[in-house]
Amino acid sequence: MVKLFDAVYEFALVPILVVLAAGFWLAKVSAIVPEPYLDEFFHVQQAGLYLQGQWDVWHPKITTPPGLYLVSYLLISVLSAVGLSEGDDASMLRYATFLGVTMWFPHEVRRLMRTEPFDAERSAYLKKKKSMSSWSISELDHASFNICLFPPLFFFYGLYYTDVISAQSVLMAYSLFSQGRTRVFVLVGLCSLFFRQTNIFWVSVFFGGLKVCRSLATGRPGIEFPEKTTVLDVMEGSWQHSCIYNPLVSQAWFEGPIAAIITGSLADIELDYLKSGLSIAIAGFSSLGTVLGSLIPHLFLLGAFGAFVIWNQGVVLGDKENHIASIHLPQMLYIWPYFVFFSFPLFYPYMLNGILPVKFVPRFLRCCSIKNRFPRLVVFVPITAVMLVIVHYNTIVHPFTLADNRHYMFYVFRLLLRHPLVKYASVPVYALCAWAAITALGGLLDGQKFSPPQPTRTEIKHNLQYRLPPPPTKLAPGNRVSFVLVWLLATSLSLITAPLVEPRYFIIPWLIWRLHIPSSGSESQDSAAEAQESDSQSSGISQAVRSILYEKHDHRLWLETVWFLAVNWATGYIFLNWGFEWPHEPGKVQRFIW
Repeated sequence: MVKLFDAVYEFALVPILVVLAAGFWLAKVSAIVPEPYLDEFFHVQQAGLYLQGQWDVWHPKITTPPGLYLVSYLLISVLSAVGLSEGDDASMLRYATFLGVTMWFPHEVRRLMRTEPFDAERSAYLKKKKSMSSWSISELDHASFNICLFPPLFFFYGLYYTDVISAQSVLMAYSLFSQGRTRVFVLVGLCSLFFRQTNIFWVSVFFGGLKVCRSLATGRPGIEFPEKTTVLDVMEGSWQHSCIYNPLVSQAWFEGPIAAIITGSLADIELDYLKSGLSIAIAGFSSLGTVLGSLIPHLFLLGAFGAFVIWNQGVVLGDKENHIASIHLPQMLYIWPYFVFFSFPLFYPYMLNGILPVKFVPRFLRCCSIKNRFPRLVVFVPITAVMLVIVHYNTIVHPFTLADNRHYMFYVFRLLLRHPLVKYASVPVYALCAWAAITALGGLLDGQKFSPPQPTRTEIKHNLQYRLPPPPTKLAPGNRVSFVLVWLLATSLSLITAPLVEPRYFIIPWLIWRLHIPSSGSESQDSAAEAQESDSQSSGISQAVRSILYEKHDHRLWLETVWFLAVNWATGYIFLNWGFEWPHEPGKVQRFIW
């Protein structure tokens, strides 16, 4: 019996919880809103045409490819064959999509959370330790559950939209990419393009960029690069050794020439992100054959998408006059408050450590060297200035944004446009939120504490390859700068060409970002264990509660769960119960939606 329970927990607990929550939401929506709502009207009509065999008819208002309708056709056909389908109305299409797509989404998220990123240093460590360094299995499952509860995604579990199946196709491609299953990855990558055009930036640019970084060795301080590197050192080392300068996010700095001018010290020229970008380009060019070979699957996907654009004479399929591609840089400003709003339970320890003295911060919330990573004026001022220029010259308000008061973005932009100065006053908020989101990828603990011992030059081979150092006793937490650069590039390309601002457009960037957020680390757990040994007065129950809540489990996950459930409850209640009517459409209920 115990083994059966363990097996259920190991393989089915998270999917069961997500399916129960999503199924409840779907049932409530179908009971109260049985008719197609908003964009569902177009999607249901198009699916109905396919189910009737009218493959050559396309609804002129649909901009995305037909992947959703093709999957629906297959699912409805299967359900009809077993006598479970009763038609092609909105409720039936929602249920079919739920059975064929939503029920499997948590499996994909959980599989990705349990797949360690392909990194040489981490792989060597894991082979020795045979365990994850910072996340426990229960934390991984808890984080997977939270990701599936992400409000802008969870909301569409109950509606017939492309967002869930589009996100799932990208995550499935990511899982296959991480496993090195190239042929299946290409197939799934092609399928993902049938759900949303912007997926090309993830299956081609993002995964391709990661592949390039993984095909090139990471240079080591004191070996391929000097201990204190300049831009010229990085360029020389990258070309000579075909390796990349790729520090941990927790050890990287943004400071550049402006900081040096302000402070009068050349020591302030760090430019770690610029160095990494140059290093990747130079090392990639010096190993062009290797890089191009690793990029073949991604170039194939890019070529297939290019052929589609040429055939279609554009990116979108329908309603082309209202969806003209343009440069919309403020999209990369709006995304940061979006991240902070939905994920503030993950951010608040950084804020506390950056503002409060250490003695006022609880032990399990303390971060190492967070003061040093708090945005300094020499960085904050120039970044804010650039953002102000973008806001002034490139703010675009699509007519749809202010024409439809059913979307939450309508009210956000009403606030931003209430006074001409509001959009400029929001810029420091964008900058602080961007700092928080990128810093979170570095982890709460300082990577310097976990740096492996540097290797000695005892063995130099003709190809300039040195003997690898032993794995570190503790694995450095967080991501490397190369990941941040590749993720920022893919996110930018997927957003800045869209003139319309919608929370749904940020779902995949958030999913990739959230999948890479490190645990709070083992330091707090080690401290808690020491405290446990010294506290003989603690009762078994109270100790168990503390362990579950924060001592042996990242407490931020519980806060994230509560927050997501609260937002989902609020938006769901508003959607179902706060209907209203437009004067020019009496008798037709309008509802608030993401």
